[in-house]
Amino acid sequence: MEEVISRTTSVMIVLLAFVYSSPTVLAHHSAVAFEPNSSLQVTGEVTQFIWRSPHLSINMDVKNDDGTNVLWKIEGQSIATMVAAGFDRNVVSEGDEITVRVHPMRNGEPGGLLQGLISADGVAYSMDGPETPEQQRQVIPSLTAYVPPPSGETWQERERKTRPNRLPIISDGLGTGDSTSTGRVSGALDPSNLQKEQQNSSFDLTGVWQYRGEDQWRENYGSYEFKPEPQFTAKGQAFYDAYQEAAVKGDRFRDPTAFCYPAGMPRMMTRYGSLMMLQYSTAIFMISRLNNEYRVIYLDGRPRVPDNYLDRNWGGESLAHWEGDVLVVETEGFTDENHMMQAGVVTGSQLKIIERIQILNDGNTLMTEYMFVDPEHWVGEWKHTKFRDRVLRSDVKEANCLYQDNLALPGLGN
Repeated sequence: MEEVISRTTSVMIVLLAFVYSSPTVLAHHSAVAFEPNSSLQVTGEVTQFIWRSPHLSINMDVKNDDGTNVLWKIEGQSIATMVAAGFDRNVVSEGDEITVRVHPMRNGEPGGLLQGLISADGVAYSMDGPETPEQQRQVIPSLTAYVPPPSGETWQERERKTRPNRLPIISDGLGTGDSTSTGRVSGALDPSNLQKEQQNSSFDLTGVWQYRGEDQWRENYGSYEFKPEPQFTAKGQAFYDAYQEAAVKGDRFRDPTAFCYPAGMPRMMTRYGSLMMLQYSTAIFMISRLNNEYRVIYLDGRPRVPDNYLDRNWGGESLAHWEGDVLVVETEGFTDENHMMQAGVVTGSQLKIIERIQILNDGNTLMTEYMFVDPEHWVGEWKHTKFRDRVLRSDVKEANCLYQDNLALPGLGN
């Protein structure tokens, strides 16, 4: 025990020295909520840990002197900055006792912006290190007084003095908009990557595609759902039965999209309305008409992001290859947070999807054969086939899910 205490104490000294001697880095938004010139340290038990772009969050129970617990909500730096500090998604787990140092909330509430952390195994991490000099804290624009630029300055002069030292910029995973995957491989739209010889494409999905609902035959094919349902596990069956019981009563039952969670995969591919696709030799980019949900399918042979860096989400990570005139897409890396396959069918991090995509009717119909596996919620392989048809004189425009608007729907608001 003495050895463990000694190790933790020495690590804390290193962490605090690093925090106090390093320039402060602030998160990319809401910086005004934190006190940048103050730091405090708390120890507690992790109750929730979210690793998701653009930055992580930690909730922890911290004991007061009287023994009661207070919930502290900690906002992490960007995931890219955390990774640069040696951090990954396996460092913290729910139930761990950790020590954090934060810039506290300006309003005095229990929480703050993460500066450094000591994990349950005594390893220290600092997010304030000099390895990210381009992210050193500056006063946020809304609190910066306006100073006129030099009189008579031309846009050419302005461009020259603000120009990055190196163009094109080479991402190392630390820039604005970067994630844990950037800086690891060539970007799908890097000119050099686009110029490489890729596997020949059998068809081009560029265009706007409308979902074929087959509504007159929904009892046969399920319309926007996948019918018949699979053989559920006990966990999957319990959720499905609770949904059916609520639906019979006319009650809404735990559909995350009603609260503006992403529909994700595979629901994004079976939503009514249009889906815009842009196909390059290296990737296919998709934007859905409903809530502007985004998906990318990589065709450039890249490896999967390692699990300890993976930003698990609702769309997963889609990698594809060609098998003759069939595009085979393999998607995994899903979140287990509020992710539904369809009404009554919940899924999670064990979900894997294989799509086999073909083009029919002179390039005007997209047929997808789906195979779903999730041993946590159903048994074996769940298969189905869906269609989309090309639509002309149509564009995908902005559409947003607003939580406040949804509260006005019957069965959701008070």
